[in-house]
Amino acid sequence: MPTKKLRIVLIAPRSEHSWESLGLGYIAAYSYRFGFTPEQYTFFHGQFDTDETIVAGCAEADLIGFSLTSFQTTAALALIREIRKINRRARIVWGGYAVHGLGEAELSKLYGHAVDCFVQGPGEEGWLEVLQSESPPRFVRRELMKDLNRCPFPDRELIRVDRHFAKLAALGEGRKTSMELQRGGCPFDCIFCAARSFTREHGSSRTAENMVAEMEELRDRWGMDRDSMVLMCDAEVFLTPEMGRLAELKKSRGVEFGFGMNVVASTLLNKGARQVLEKLVGAGLREVWMGVESGPSLMHLTGKPNTPDQIREAFRITREMGLVRKGYFILGFTPEETRETVLERIPFIEELDPEEVGFSLYVPVPGSLDYRHELHKGIDYASSCEYHNTFTRTKTLSNGELRELQAYLVDHFKERAAYRQRRGEQGGPRIKRAAGRSGC
Repeated sequence: MPTKKLRIVLIAPRSEHSWESLGLGYIAAYSYRFGFTPEQYTFFHGQFDTDETIVAGCAEADLIGFSLTSFQTTAALALIREIRKINRRARIVWGGYAVHGLGEAELSKLYGHAVDCFVQGPGEEGWLEVLQSESPPRFVRRELMKDLNRCPFPDRELIRVDRHFAKLAALGEGRKTSMELQRGGCPFDCIFCAARSFTREHGSSRTAENMVAEMEELRDRWGMDRDSMVLMCDAEVFLTPEMGRLAELKKSRGVEFGFGMNVVASTLLNKGARQVLEKLVGAGLREVWMGVESGPSLMHLTGKPNTPDQIREAFRITREMGLVRKGYFILGFTPEETRETVLERIPFIEELDPEEVGFSLYVPVPGSLDYRHELHKGIDYASSCEYHNTFTRTKTLSNGELRELQAYLVDHFKERAAYRQRRGEQGGPRIKRAAGRSGC
């Protein structure tokens, strides 16, 4: 199919919680290096565009690409049904975590009636293969690029990052917030996380020069200033010497906006990690987000390489550095969860003393170690998210009892509850005092 004639639509379907569609911004930007152009692309986001607008925008498309989590597949299938009424010739391509963690037989059975091609794993080269072939294979999977600097920065103009800025402003969030990736893949085997299905390669990382160049673009092109915030949005950020170099370059090049990042608590105790963390704090690191997941008695069942004492030390170190610390807990991630193990989180959290705390309800997702397709394929992901579902139960707790305990914990820690659990409030007084803003 000639490049100059290909009309491409990219879609992020509606979802209860959604962020910038960086993945779609990346695959589009990568294709520009091979002769494709921004003018060939149209992008829709279900948080801002109605289903009717999206369907109408696909009427003349040759290729329609979706980026999905499991929680978006129902919305995507509904869109495809309507798109097919007006456009039967376009090829439909799916990528994202909804397809990374399933096998070819499972994808074919669940979605093969609606989807022509599945791109699994890192999408840039797989998407290019689809673009360049008139008859691409049904399943495309490429490994992670050895040099992540080969991938250009995501096309934020295409994915309309300005709409996300406007949304935050409407919610009373005074700062601009954008995201940036450090590396691909994760080496850990947390039982509840699907990150391992993306790629098992985890040695690759962008260079400090490359990451800071993107920060400069965010500053110069998108107006990210001293009051803005960038989320280092990998599953986990690793405190490598390269991140120390990033801190130095960020300061020397006058990039003033703040940033926050996910970290595995135990990695803060690695040799040299504290020195890197101190450099990052000096360069604008304001927040760290640590998945604690459990109280002390069940922590060994999470698959995450943390012990209670490591968690305590990580929260102590980051408190001394003046960081806003966000601790996250998952209820019901193991059948061994009981009322007592849920409630033991209370004294543990009080000991850790985080500025913000969130309580999610476990739901198995494809690609996670704990997912069993025959057992879990019937989960209603469209009515679920990280904070609620009607599926999870344990040996001794029903789903309703887990949800009651979750509500109890949120109420107990209401001054520091995560913003999505504050029912529209813009931040408890504790968070505002610590962060000097509305909290996010």
